[in-house]
This record gives sequence, C-alpha cells and structure tokens, in this order.
Amino acid sequence: TQQKEGEMPVWDEFEVRGWHDARCTYGPLTDSGASATALATGVSTFWEVIGQDTSGKHLENVLELAQNCGYATGIVTDSYVWDATPAAFVAHTKSRDNSEDILNQIADSKLDLIFGELEDIGEDNNPDLKTTLEIIDRRYYRLDERLDISEVPDPGQPIAAIFKEDQVNDLNSTPTFPKMVEVGLNRLIEQEKPFIMIVECEEMDAASHANNSGRVIKGLKAMQEALTIIMEYAKKDGETLVVFTSDHETGGLSANGNYGSYPDMFISWTTREHTATVVPVLATGPGAELFSQVRRNNDIGILLKKMIKKEVVNAPES
Repeated sequence: TQQKEGEMPVWDEFEVRGWHDARCTYGPLTDSGASATALATGVSTFWEVIGQDTSGKHLENVLELAQNCGYATGIVTDSYVWDATPAAFVAHTKSRDNSEDILNQIADSKLDLIFGELEDIGEDNNPDLKTTLEIIDRRYYRLDERLDISEVPDPGQPIAAIFKEDQVNDLNSTPTFPKMVEVGLNRLIEQEKPFIMIVECEEMDAASHANNSGRVIKGLKAMQEALTIIMEYAKKDGETLVVFTSDHETGGLSANGNYGSYPDMFISWTTREHTATVVPVLATGPGAELFSQVRRNNDIGILLKKMIKKEVVNAPES
C-alpha cells in the first residue's frame, strides 16, 4: 500500500523477525489444512487434514488449550468460517472439505466469538443455508452487519457474525475486515481475562492464486488497517504478544527493481499454486524473542502452547 513520505508500514514496527518452513509431512509443499494444523497444534500432518495427526488422532489446538487455561478465544476471518485456516484452530476432521462437520464443531466449541463468511448467505430460500445458520445459532448470538455488541443480551454470551461471500473484502463495504477485527478485539478485552484471537486475511492468498497483483495490494491494505488496530492495543496494554505470519506462500511473487527506462517496480509470478518458500514470522511483546531464527511451522504451535502453559524457557532447537 502507498505510504506517506517517511512513514513505515505497520509490520515494520515488529521487534523480532524470523522465518518458518511451511512444509507438511508429504514434503516442502503444503496446503492450508496441513500448514494451519501445524501452526495450531505443533504437529505436522498430511495435506487437507484439519486438527489430526497422520494416524487420524485428534490434536489439541492452541485455542482449546487456552480455553482450558481460562482464556477467552475468538476467530476473525475474511474467508468462510469453515475454511481450512480458521478450521484448524477449532475442528478435527480428515478433510478440509467436510464443511458441515466443521460447522458442527464450531457450534459445539468453546469459542467466545467467530466472525467470517459463508458462500451462500446472500441466497434466499436456500435450505442448506438455513441449516447452516441453525447450526451456528445453537451456541452463538448472531450479529448483523452493524456489529453492534450492545444488543447482545448477555455480556458473556458467545457471538457470531456471518456475512455473504466477499462482502468484507471491500474497504467500502459494511462491515470492513478491519472493523470486524476491532469489534472482535474489543469483545475479547471486555471478558476481562487473558485472550487469544486468531485473525486471518485470506484475501491475499486468493489473489495470489489468481496472480492478481492489484487484489494483493487491496488485501495488504485491509490487513495493514486491521494490524494497526491490534498493534495500537498491544502497545497500550504492554502485556500482549502479537505474532504475524502466513501458513504458506502462494504464487511465487517477486518484485524487480528499476533498471534504466523500466518501471519503478515490476511484479512477476512463477505459479498459481503454493510454493516451498519460507515465510516471515514477525513478533512483538512479551516472549517475542522466541520467534526469531528459521524454524519449522509446527515449532510455532509448540511455542504458543508452552507460553499458554507458562512452560517456555528456551525456544525449540532449529
């Protein structure tokens, strides 16, 4: 995104910079199910698997551990609420495509909030959609696009906000992705207990699969605005750890510099799929130093679990 002269993007404010290798059990290339499961549980697994190891055993994820330790927990995504990355932090199933199973597990979970999209919510008289929303409504008070928390009758009641496909990926829409993050963050703060919030900006992955540079920039702008809200709270609070990373790289994007009469920057792509490129891990706040160096993706899950249990002494060996 364009910056004012002398202004740095918010991700340059992170104190610690590292990298992680996003490989899965099959090898260096991964899908979002396996990579998000590694981040969420600390265990590597097969492609498309959600919250299970290679034998099919259910793995405790960081949100489940946190809930058992008295934390409030929430997920905010600009993608489907059952999509692979958010699903890995709440569900356990052999395939990321088991959307109904994942939705049922979301409904039966201990999440305090979940915000995201459903692909058919804009359609009228859709029996499958009605069933889906009934599943969500089993546990959550469902907010509309105004995201007005004041209308929730019980301050401790779990809340959900479900929007139609691609509704939140427009910064002129209602609500915007940054607004979802702001409301979700404030709701968890109100619980007056430690909390973990998983925030996913999936727009950049979808844009990279399409090799759409303009759409990537749009996603970056939304992510920057959302991350600014998070960082402002973390700085003020002084006791909040923020970890910023990706579950994998997509598209093999590269940016070439200025040569003579060429444009100032030329963006090129090598694929429409995921790559084996290591991805950045940025961290700030208490314990941020543990996320430096180059690590396996599951090391991040291991570290987060140890921090929740207050067991961290040293980072895992590289």
